[in-house]
Amino acid sequence: MRLQRLAVLLLLAACGSHTPASPPPLKAMAYNVLYSSSEEDVRKSLDVIAKEQPDILCLRELTPRFARAFQQRLGKEYPHSQLLPRKGTWGVGIASRHRLLRTEQFSQRPHRMPALEADVRVGKQKLKVVCVHLMAPGSTHRKGDGLLESIPKNAVLREKQGRALVKRYAREQGPLLLLGDMNEDRSGAAMQALAAADFAHACDGPGASCGATWPGATSVLPSIVEIDHILGRRLTLAGAKVLREGGSDHYPVRASFGFAP
Repeated sequence: MRLQRLAVLLLLAACGSHTPASPPPLKAMAYNVLYSSSEEDVRKSLDVIAKEQPDILCLRELTPRFARAFQQRLGKEYPHSQLLPRKGTWGVGIASRHRLLRTEQFSQRPHRMPALEADVRVGKQKLKVVCVHLMAPGSTHRKGDGLLESIPKNAVLREKQGRALVKRYAREQGPLLLLGDMNEDRSGAAMQALAAADFAHACDGPGASCGATWPGATSVLPSIVEIDHILGRRLTLAGAKVLREGGSDHYPVRASFGFAP
């Protein structure tokens, strides 16, 4: 009897000293799916999403056609989603495998381009997810503007948009995932403003394999600029990768993330 009791005590001690395994990392993806994609290209983009199986997906240039195809093929995989498709380039969506507690579409400042945020329940944690699309370099504001006039104007506008995002989330104390099509690389003023506000770039994390994201799979030209990004605050980011496939003029970017201790 004493030997049995000793064995039980040793077993309980061993169980009590065992450190529970860390939860598996989550995966995020940012993807501009191209508003003018053909049905075949939509299918190719859905193939990438289905293959990667991100937990959190930020979709830009989300059209009614893409939203319908996404729901038909992957709706059961992403039951907690907010998709706000539009014709043209302003559609936005967040697709999630985890429960959405709250969503809000907001107009980016100083331009009205729509962005989307969501509070996501992941286990015992609450994660704020923000899906954005900053002003494109070649967008015109006046009928007579050419490319040479538009590029510097839009660079200034993007900086203001970046600073507006910094201001919007300055008091946010919890973990925050910010991702989307920023239309500039990490040296741009908007990206620099976010970096100064302690937003870490996934491609600076361990195991990253990043690079240019535009133009993407639908272009005969090689990709030359990194404009699609995943950023985090109070998160650990790793394994970021540009996925050189799909059916868009942007390559998708994915990264693993976890909650900082």
